[in-house]
Amino acid sequence: ASIMFSVLFAPVNAQQLITDEVLILRMGDVSANKFPFVLAFDQGLYEKNGIKVLPKFSPGSVKTINRSGIEVAPENIYDPDGDDPYTIAVSGTGPTIVRISNTAGRAPGPLILGSTHTKSRWRIMTRPDITAPEQLKGKRLGYSGFGAVSHNQWLQFIEHMGWTQNDVALMSGGLGVDALMNGHIDAMMGPELHGTMAIMNDFYPSIDLADYKFPTAGSGWVVDREWYKNNFEAARAFVKTGIEAIAIMKQDRAKAEQTMIKWYGMDNAEARALFYTELLKMEEKPYPPYEGIKMIMRLYDGVEMRKYTPEFFYDDTIVRELDESGFIDSLYTDR
Repeated sequence: ASIMFSVLFAPVNAQQLITDEVLILRMGDVSANKFPFVLAFDQGLYEKNGIKVLPKFSPGSVKTINRSGIEVAPENIYDPDGDDPYTIAVSGTGPTIVRISNTAGRAPGPLILGSTHTKSRWRIMTRPDITAPEQLKGKRLGYSGFGAVSHNQWLQFIEHMGWTQNDVALMSGGLGVDALMNGHIDAMMGPELHGTMAIMNDFYPSIDLADYKFPTAGSGWVVDREWYKNNFEAARAFVKTGIEAIAIMKQDRAKAEQTMIKWYGMDNAEARALFYTELLKMEEKPYPPYEGIKMIMRLYDGVEMRKYTPEFFYDDTIVRELDESGFIDSLYTDR
């Protein structure tokens, strides 16, 4: 099934737009961490809060998405060389920090306002004959690329097992179920959607990283620092919308499943059940991944990384204000 985002914007209900600018939202993939922002688009929450948002995926992420059996509509693919530079993003906090510290000419611009992935909840999918973590020693472990969440989660897992990187073969470009099916890797580290795709192809997640309680620097709610200085209210509306969408997602399974089917092409009921179970683990109060940022700075330590402090990478002002004001708690009707 194709992901087909409509580019039409519904009229704002009894509220003046904060800005007429269409905010391009770049999302690195279609994992559970991005789901609230798709749901928000589906439910018209951005317009309700006074902003226009158009979700798009980066070309690199589309390749990974396609390998998992999902087709992204061309109009929703972000062109880094085109006329629509993104304003905001939901993308891996860890990879963002790693790129700042090891990419020539990379400006330290992105600022993290919140996160939907601060504690590990990804799964390790393996060949059917691998049933225990110890059996992964000496095996080929698939991940997407250096510095990616799938990479640093493997690094933490290897540390936890008391191994070194020489005890396994870390295989980049291995974040697709097809790599397992084709025998190119023995196990892959992947987000929830990859788990559902694995189920559809008779591979079942054998290790739940939530059991290990690893800190994670996953999907951050990212804005450009200079844009943030001049557009605080628009940034606040975006964060508020994300928080509202999380509350709807957690309390209205029917709406969540409608979005899974409509936008993610998830027709398999078993896959939707697994995906929804993972969605329920998402933080209601999406503060930045404080411990995850520290983890990234340790695992990818170096001369350039040491120029920064963890606090440099985030601003939790908006989430903290919405939390301390009681707004977030007020969204949950059973309290």
